[in-house]
Amino acid sequence: MIRTSALPRVVAGVLAAALLAGCSAQAKTKDSAATPRGGPAPTALGDAGGAPLPALHARLRPDVIVTGPLTGREVRAVASLAPTAVAFSTGTVRVGRALVRVASVDPATFRRFAPAGTAEATALWQALAAGQLVASHEAADRLRLVLGREVTLRGTRTATVRLGGLATTGIPGTDLLVSTATGIGLGVTRGTAILLTAGKSDPTALAAKARRAAGSHGDVDLLSAPASNPLAFLTGGRAAKAFGAFSYRYYPDGTIEPDARWVRQNITSERVPLLGTITCHRLMFPQLRSALHDVVEAGLSAKVRTFSGCYVPRFIERDPSHGVSLHTWGIAIDLDAPSNARGTRGSMDPRVVAIFKRWGFRWGGDWSWTDPMHFELGALLSSR
Repeated sequence: MIRTSALPRVVAGVLAAALLAGCSAQAKTKDSAATPRGGPAPTALGDAGGAPLPALHARLRPDVIVTGPLTGREVRAVASLAPTAVAFSTGTVRVGRALVRVASVDPATFRRFAPAGTAEATALWQALAAGQLVASHEAADRLRLVLGREVTLRGTRTATVRLGGLATTGIPGTDLLVSTATGIGLGVTRGTAILLTAGKSDPTALAAKARRAAGSHGDVDLLSAPASNPLAFLTGGRAAKAFGAFSYRYYPDGTIEPDARWVRQNITSERVPLLGTITCHRLMFPQLRSALHDVVEAGLSAKVRTFSGCYVPRFIERDPSHGVSLHTWGIAIDLDAPSNARGTRGSMDPRVVAIFKRWGFRWGGDWSWTDPMHFELGALLSSR
């Protein structure tokens, strides 16, 4: 069901890569495709045949996706907002007992919006154009699909197709790609999706325009980070790997709903000195617990009086234009808020600040627009 009241979902991989800044070897391929970031290299059978595809001159960054039972007029209105857009059909099919999301695309036009590595794999798109199936590596593992073997897809109608390629689809929540003709044969025609590129413009503004053009029928998702997002707090490959990435949905009150799977894997509640049981990112606790232990050992317990939150998923000042608060990742903590308001010098004891800094935290009191209640994880420490 399309959630007509939903607001944009942002794929927040930039936190892992910047903000915290597999395939079959026997498969014959016509291309030596680069491995896309975050996944195995695409693979395809080399005997797909079919008409040659237009050459890939350049990839396009997919910034916004609009999905829903859109009318032809709404599709045209949305597509006209971007320098380049591509429309395709979406739906679900049954593979065995599993329901799987599928996109029915024209390989010649959709290819430009595919992820790096996937877009360049010509044999993959030739297989798709020849009526074969392309699946994500994860779906192939989960559904036990074998490259080169036939797969029965049950949509409104049933079709048996050959698995001709494995690759990252680039469409959130979608694990299978088929050609437009194959999709029609399966009855995958009810749902409509449009990928748009913002070019050099802010994708957030494009998403807002798309939401108005799609009306109540459309669900609008951001696929790239807003230009307003801060991009340089934690850095390094170790931090990127440790904290992972997630998508989120945001709401008019400035709150954020992170991806539930990421929350289950990373957000936890534990007991720490002075504050009791609190909820933060699991990787925050070793350094936070150590810092608070040292505050107690230094005889400074009375200097930490109140706690105002750690994992609080929201934008900074609950304003999307200000970027995502690190509280969303559960790697920031606010202490003694009543006497340490933003824009003031506050009353935070410098000895407490020094202890937190020693344990890898940054202090908001050092900023040009001060936030003396705020401590955020600035580095992951391997040991005491």
